[in-house]
Amino acid sequence: MALFRLKDLSFFAFALVICIVSEVSGGQKGVTKITDENWQQVLEGEWLVEFYAPWCPACKALGPTWDAVGDWAADLDINVAAVDVTEEAGLSGRFMITSLPSIYHVIDGEFRRYMGPRTENDIITFIEDRKFHDVETVASWRAPDSISMGIVSFIFKVSMKVRVFHNIMTEKYGFPIWVTYGFLAIFTVAFGLFLGLILVFLTDCCCPQKPPKGYERSRLPEEQQATPPTDINESEEEKEDKKADEPEQKEEVVDKAEGKEEEETTLRQRKTGGNEDGEDEGESK
Repeated sequence: MALFRLKDLSFFAFALVICIVSEVSGGQKGVTKITDENWQQVLEGEWLVEFYAPWCPACKALGPTWDAVGDWAADLDINVAAVDVTEEAGLSGRFMITSLPSIYHVIDGEFRRYMGPRTENDIITFIEDRKFHDVETVASWRAPDSISMGIVSFIFKVSMKVRVFHNIMTEKYGFPIWVTYGFLAIFTVAFGLFLGLILVFLTDCCCPQKPPKGYERSRLPEEQQATPPTDINESEEEKEDKKADEPEQKEEVVDKAEGKEEEETTLRQRKTGGNEDGEDEGESK
């Protein structure tokens, strides 16, 4: 009796192990689920990534084929993954998914869009014959691991949060649609003004505006305005030359002043002499 129970327990344990193994190996069918938290693992090794949506008829038709490709993953030495864009809006924006289903081939951080036939044999041949070398890689600025696409991913995440907020306000709390739209509009304008103030402040700090020409000179006293500005970068030789020329300039000024005085005296003498001659002629008459 005890032996019979032991056999039943061993059979039950064996059946349980078989169920677990079949669930692990056959349930996932070699297809890895990619999320926004673990997507960076596709940057290492070789990957085939499908982007799908549960409501998409074409995605449903591709499902069995993609599962079959996943069964070949170990033989092809690649990783097969799938992304549900309805749950991972950030990845949808990061990879710029515009049509469903979309397939990407990734090898060592190089991204290529698979545009060939979506049959099991064609996809396997694409990997075995290394036909992806004939496909142009995605531009660096559009690569999912670039900064620009990271910003796009953030925008898609925010839009999804806004959608969830709208659904909660209208469906759960019963607010009218115009109330949520008005609140979102006010929030968008306020947030835009806040970002604008931050940008203006950073611009003034990093690149301060220069005062207009003549502004600083107009604020100086009249005595300082009369003196011409001196050249700070003036060389010592030029300064010495100016000092040597100063006596000569002073002598020229003195000579000009003396010449003017002589001319004035001669003019005065002529005038006085003419007046005396006129007086003498009048007396003789």
